[in-house]
Amino acid sequence: MTDWFTTLGDLHERAWRELTAGAEWDTRQRVVLGTIGLSGGPETRIVVLRGADTTAATVAVHTDVGSTKVDELRNNPNATLHHWSDALQLQIRLRGRMKITTGPELADIWAQVPPDARSSYGVTPPPGTPIPASDAYSRAPNPDQFAVLTMTIDEIDLVHLSGDYHRRAVFQRINGWQGAWLAP
Repeated sequence: MTDWFTTLGDLHERAWRELTAGAEWDTRQRVVLGTIGLSGGPETRIVVLRGADTTAATVAVHTDVGSTKVDELRNNPNATLHHWSDALQLQIRLRGRMKITTGPELADIWAQVPPDARSSYGVTPPPGTPIPASDAYSRAPNPDQFAVLTMTIDEIDLVHLSGDYHRRAVFQRINGWQGAWLAP
């Protein structure tokens, strides 16, 4: 029996297992979302992974429609997501294009959002707006402010750190997810 990180197929499968497990509703798997800011520079922030579909090669996160990241993605849908698993010593970097979905078609997803988490989607004034004091805003659940950002993944870059030998591989949609080893 080989370790999961020694073959391309096992490494790819393990990364997807990690992503799908992290997207379960009862987990709060945090990933770093990287976008191109409105001024042209890079931007990053932590988001919670809320969906992963191996077959479609997509992942999803939720956000308030008034957040700056939505404007950035409308301007340039190219994005990255970075996930680190301390337990596996595995870095997962995803590159792709984000689709922003809002409105009534999200009713079923909105219904799954726990009631205490819904107030994150309906902040007044909108996220990033200057306020006179740290608590000078209100939170009220508003499904019209709820957005799902779905990344269609074009590339998966994996790095496994091991005490004796690090491994790195890249998988690309353009070649049917056939992997290739890279120097770490």
